[in-house]
Parts: sequence; structure tokens; C-alpha cells
Amino acid sequence: MMRFLSPGWIPTRYARRALQDLTAGERAVLDVRDLSRGSLRLAMTPTFTAYLIGPLVADFHTRHPGITLEIREMTQDRIESALLDDQLDLGIAFSGAPLPAITAAALFTETLSLVVGAAHPCADRLLPLPIHELRDHRLALLSGDFATRRHVDQHFAGHNVRPRIAVEANSISALVEVVQRAPLATVLPDAITREQPHLHPVPLEPPLPARTVTLLRRDGAYQSTAARAFITFVNVTSGMFPS
Repeated sequence: MMRFLSPGWIPTRYARRALQDLTAGERAVLDVRDLSRGSLRLAMTPTFTAYLIGPLVADFHTRHPGITLEIREMTQDRIESALLDDQLDLGIAFSGAPLPAITAAALFTETLSLVVGAAHPCADRLLPLPIHELRDHRLALLSGDFATRRHVDQHFAGHNVRPRIAVEANSISALVEVVQRAPLATVLPDAITREQPHLHPVPLEPPLPARTVTLLRRDGAYQSTAARAFITFVNVTSGMFPS
């Protein structure tokens, strides 16, 4: 006797996979090999929207003006989830332990420094500041759901330092504005600090560890011509990215 299963029996993961395959097939039909048109869904963590997105997008658009870029700012966890749900083609984030089925390819190394404004007593300091002396300074940092904040907290905790957090923000630009005007210290990528004449890096001992920037994608996902062109572009130009 033949038995029929209702559509509701289909496990959610298979239904999601079937929908992803269907959507990928639709994109493949519309794909244009000569890059005269196309689209790319790209996300990056907030650190990169402050210094990387401008030159990166400008150079890519100059090479491929027919490609429409959809750019989103997300935390690293959300980027990986969006890749798995086929809501993104590529992501730019940091090395670590990505979710299963996410591939991370190294691009360049980002360096970080303690930074203060002109109103801070350490603005003219030349000698390294011992990390335990951070207990005497108030900091403005990104909120705890950002990878940068977790990176900073791990370094402080590794040296038994619990700094006084006066301000938490969910924006790099907000931190820059606050530190320029208040006697607070923050932690920023060196690439951002170099572009801010009113900010002053303070040597820290031991220094904050550098971290590797990676390009994320989902294993087995359909790669459009635009996505492949972007992967080639960032691999060729990554040596010129600011660190």
C-alpha cells in the first residue's frame, strides 16, 4: 500500500536547503560572465566600515562599474549566520573559530593601539604605558557584542587588568568623537588613528596583539561571477590594505 507524506513532514533543514538551491539557481540564470552587470551582497564588521570600505569599494567599482554592491554592517556572529542562510555572498571579519560550513581565507593583519585625544594627560607620552597602569585611566570602548571588544577584553584579562569603562558605544565614529573631546582613552585600529590628526596613539606594554582579517563565505554556496571577481580582487590587493 502506497503512503503519502504531508509537506509538513519535510525536515526544516532540507526545506531551507531546497530554498537556497532554488534561489542560487535563479541567480545563476541571471549571472553575466563579462561583469557588465551583476550584484554582490557583502557584509563587514563595524571596524572595517570606518577605514576599509571606502578605498575597497572605490577600487572595485572602478574596475567593475556594472556590479551593484549591497553592503551591510553586522557583528561577526550575524555575518556567519547570514552566510549560512544565503542572505550574503561574502563577509569580511576576523580569524577565529567560524561556524561549521563557513570558510575563512586570510587577507591581511590589523594592528591596534591605545589612543587618546589632546585633552588626555598621556597625549604627549613617548614611553610605553605599562598595562597595569590602565587601572588609573577611564576608557571608552565598543560594546561587548563586538569582536573588537572581546579581543581587547581578552588581552586585559590575560594581564589581570580591569580598566574603568566610562563609555560603551556601538560605533567607531562615536568613539572617535568622544575621545577627541573628553579625557578618555580608547582602542582603535592604527589605520583609523593615522587618519585622525587630533588623536594620539599611546604605546602600551605589552602591546595589544594584532589580528588577522579574513574573507568569509559559505561552503558549497553558488558563487556568482561578481563574487568570484571580488574574491580575486581582494586577494590581489590585500597587501595594499592599511593595517
